[in-house]
Amino acid sequence: MSLRLLLPASMLILGALPAQAGALLEGQVLPFRQVEVSAPVSSQITEMRVKEGEAVKAGQALALLYGKLEELEMQRAKALLERREFEAKGAKRLYDSKVIPEARALESRIDLELARLQYETAAEQVRLRTILAPMDGVVVTRYRDAGEAVSGAQPLFRLMDLSRVLIQCAADPSSLAGLVPGRKVRVLVPEAGGAARVEGEVVLVDPCADATGKIRIRILVPNPEGRIRAGLKAQVQVPEGL
Repeated sequence: MSLRLLLPASMLILGALPAQAGALLEGQVLPFRQVEVSAPVSSQITEMRVKEGEAVKAGQALALLYGKLEELEMQRAKALLERREFEAKGAKRLYDSKVIPEARALESRIDLELARLQYETAAEQVRLRTILAPMDGVVVTRYRDAGEAVSGAQPLFRLMDLSRVLIQCAADPSSLAGLVPGRKVRVLVPEAGGAARVEGEVVLVDPCADATGKIRIRILVPNPEGRIRAGLKAQVQVPEGL
């Protein structure tokens, strides 16, 4: 019987790691981070600025919500602020010249501060109408389209950061001697055109076992070109205990 027939099916797909001491763990590729971006307020979507599959940068505008009323309120608050600033400067000059009492000057300063707070509140309401990317990543799902109404906290996008990936495995306690946070391990991952052997770093050894008595392990692997895709299977070579 050939050696190929003795190999597990997953190793036939990925290709076996070089024969060395230590066990092989089957794992799954997970994104380093993923978030769902929601609407902070209820409104109508006026413009979608990104498509599924598009790479985005943190702070980039993803969508715009209707905000004409909020913009008008901000303009009104700005005009009031400018008026209060003018009045406060005049009151200070009159107080310095001992024309008005201190109470009048204090009242003018308080009116100015209230007007500033009103303007900042109105500006924040306008800002909330622009949906921004919270991180660098790829738009993997777009849940809504322009023209649709959306309620507060309703998801609009799902983003993934695949600049690094996590390989998650479930290991027997007996395999943990060589797996400690910070330890370098070799990983076989599928990518476009075949499989690649890469080096990863153990970042998590779960202190608690799951219902089957397995321990969750996570290995961080660089993926700067995005060649490794989330959801696929991978193999991790467990080094012998030190």
